[in-house]
Amino acid sequence: MAVTLKDIAVECGVSYSTVSKALKDSPLVTEATKRRIKEKAEKMNYIPNNSARSLVSKKSHTIGLIWPAVDRVAITTLATHLNEALKQAGYFMAVSIDNPVTAANKFLELRFDGVIVFDEGESTTLPEKITNNIPVIAYGVARKLPYPIINVHHNWAMKQAIDLLIEKGHQSIDYIGELYTEDPRQIVKQETIENYCKEKQIHYRLIDSGGLTETAAKQAVKGFLKTETLQDGIICGSYDIAMGVLHHTDELETQKTIVAYDNIKQFKSIETPIYSVGVPAEEIASNLVKHLIRNIETESKNTSEVIDLYPSLQFHDKK
Repeated sequence: MAVTLKDIAVECGVSYSTVSKALKDSPLVTEATKRRIKEKAEKMNYIPNNSARSLVSKKSHTIGLIWPAVDRVAITTLATHLNEALKQAGYFMAVSIDNPVTAANKFLELRFDGVIVFDEGESTTLPEKITNNIPVIAYGVARKLPYPIINVHHNWAMKQAIDLLIEKGHQSIDYIGELYTEDPRQIVKQETIENYCKEKQIHYRLIDSGGLTETAAKQAVKGFLKTETLQDGIICGSYDIAMGVLHHTDELETQKTIVAYDNIKQFKSIETPIYSVGVPAEEIASNLVKHLIRNIETESKNTSEVIDLYPSLQFHDKK
């Protein structure tokens, strides 16, 4: 049978309430008593009954994360930072890569405290049945939603990348990214490249990466290089795409200036000098968590709100 608080109380010779307070780190119990009770609970293999606890507090201290993929470094890095930020705030994170509406409905049934969703347009918009009953926050591109969304200004990032390449003397630019998609983040990047290059009178080409994974980009660039050569100024739509491109550095005739979207620590370990642009993943995660928990703890209703974060450029060179 499962060990209960009463069992621990009997073993420690204290009251039920003292054990309950000790396991919650209450200041009403001395440190010595808390330590003794926790050691006894560990020895007896006590497992907290969070379901019973949530019935009393009406909180599960669990957040559901609806994520699009697990095969991209940039995405898994952001998920890792989200998990760490939630853990520090006293919450547990559960991840689903299922259909967003299906996943959110399950999180609601399980009485999760909130939902974080990776917004990829209308197909990922959560319905009123969910948003009227559980706090939600999205990560994506600014658009009107019935819940808050973090906007990291992908357009600004692309403009910063183009300005850098112009500063470096490049008059021709290749953009390598996912071109055939309904994902608003990728659409914004592509449209900004087209419009800003025209504004700056810079020649540009759009090269389809065949997807957002390193493997897809590697194959797409391999095919491109059979008949073409890459410009000396290159913008990659993501970290994973950049890694696919860098597989071919030995085949490139001249040294390239490469700017890759995403701001994650993995860029620091790349041997080839490279620029990265974007909002740091840690900053995105902390803001998603901060705003979601604020609404959970204040019991605020979901409201349409765009939370703006702004990208920055970094240069990475291991020399």
